[in-house]
Amino acid sequence: MGDDRPCHIEGIDTFLVKMFHRIVQELKDVRYVSQLKRNLISIDALEALGLEVSIRDEVLKMVKGSMVILKGVRRNNVYYLKGSMVTG
Repeated sequence: MGDDRPCHIEGIDTFLVKMFHRIVQELKDVRYVSQLKRNLISIDALEALGLEVSIRDEVLKMVKGSMVILKGVRRNNVYYLKGSMVTG
């Protein structure tokens, strides 16, 4: 949150994200923190799942084998995921 105060995790669940290439990816063990205004994805947690990080020309890619799993674009020193949450 920027002020070093701890946040309470209100739940842990699995979510679906529709990626830039229209493939739906499942993110497991996602923590829900209502105090945060934005959804955050930990690169370290994704690396622990076996994904490799590649950053080039302000584009972040998370790769498993030869398949790009997640892709993000840098704006104002923050990488934004190219995709959307699947609801319903």
